[in-house]
Amino acid sequence: MLPIYNCEAVQRFAAMGGIYGNVPALEACLNDAKTHQCESFLFLGDAIGCCGHSDEVVQQLQQQFHVLIAGNHEQQAAAGLLTCGCGYASPEDERLSCMAFAYAMEGLSEAHRQWLGTLPDAAILTTSAGRVLLCHGSPAQTNEFLYESELSDRRLNQWLDEFDIVGFICTHSGLPWIRPLNNGRFAVNCGVVGKPDHDGDPAVHYALLTVADGQITATIQRVEYDYRAWAEMLEQEGVDPIFIEPLRTGFWTTGVSSLPAPQCQRSISRLSQFFD
Repeated sequence: MLPIYNCEAVQRFAAMGGIYGNVPALEACLNDAKTHQCESFLFLGDAIGCCGHSDEVVQQLQQQFHVLIAGNHEQQAAAGLLTCGCGYASPEDERLSCMAFAYAMEGLSEAHRQWLGTLPDAAILTTSAGRVLLCHGSPAQTNEFLYESELSDRRLNQWLDEFDIVGFICTHSGLPWIRPLNNGRFAVNCGVVGKPDHDGDPAVHYALLTVADGQITATIQRVEYDYRAWAEMLEQEGVDPIFIEPLRTGFWTTGVSSLPAPQCQRSISRLSQFFD
């Protein structure tokens, strides 16, 4: 049974996921959401990761967010495992992600590890425009990657019917998208706070949802932060360069082999712009 949160009085939500221990990026996104008069902050999982600083991020979750669910990182940490459980198609991508997860576990206190174990795997919001599901990967599986190019409206609508919802919000893939469906229904990937979306832009993203006139509309918010200073700090702390480079360049060094062809082509097109 999923927990249900009554949010019928809320008109503006901020949905964030994939923080990966990136403290300044999280603070920048929270500040941006506050300037847009967000009334409720939603966390969709994977607070901890390659940047370490796990306890700092967990404290922000406890202080700033109103509704929280677990991602695969929280599930694995709560179980005391040292693997990330990301579910990448490429074994090498999974190996590197597990390497990143080791940084997360080094900076996580036992008290916070146990607290992460209290987070539900998914949740339902009741809004004045209908019920909305919060999930990490997909409504069916915590570590399922929902890439926009592979999604059919039929599959999305089947999930909406199954859970009796008008829409759902997910994260996990690191690539934000919005899919409007018939009759005001929708699906949204809010992107991630902790790293850029593999397009050559170091900025990070979250989703802003507005409830008005019986409908929910979503936008993806682009947020800048001082990634240079953060990358330098991580270097001094000994974080492997493979996890620092994307913060500076906006292009991933891990997870690329698991991307579907259309997402790879999009990134190649963006990369070519830097060398034309």
